[in-house]
Amino acid sequence: MSKPPKSPRHYEVGYGRPPQAAQFKPGQSGNPKGRPKGAKNLVTLFREELERPVPVTQNGRTRMMSKARVAVIQQVDKAAKGDAKAFAALMKYAQEDAAAVAREQAAAPASELQPAEYDEIITRYIADLSEGRAA
Repeated sequence: MSKPPKSPRHYEVGYGRPPQAAQFKPGQSGNPKGRPKGAKNLVTLFREELERPVPVTQNGRTRMMSKARVAVIQQVDKAAKGDAKAFAALMKYAQEDAAAVAREQAAAPASELQPAEYDEIITRYIADLSEGRAA
């Protein structure tokens, strides 16, 4: 059994080969409406919510702070009160931040680097935090 010769008129319909009449014409989109303008992804929504200000009372005064700042303050307060999980989380973020700073400094031109004394102070401070000696 031989295949019929391919000609412009002969088109074999099958998987991935819809009938020619049902195919999109050149310039025609399969998703004509597309993504609506202004649609936001999850990361954008998350960032906007963290940046949203909320009223906070501190020392008898009400002021506006971002939700992210409030969360950080609460986490630090828990760690200061002896919550081991909160302290471990803070240490994790401090180490990640120190690593990010080190990467930025390594990539920065020599004129933008901090003096070696500052690096030593920061390293000692992080070590003190991990051992629970810093106030």
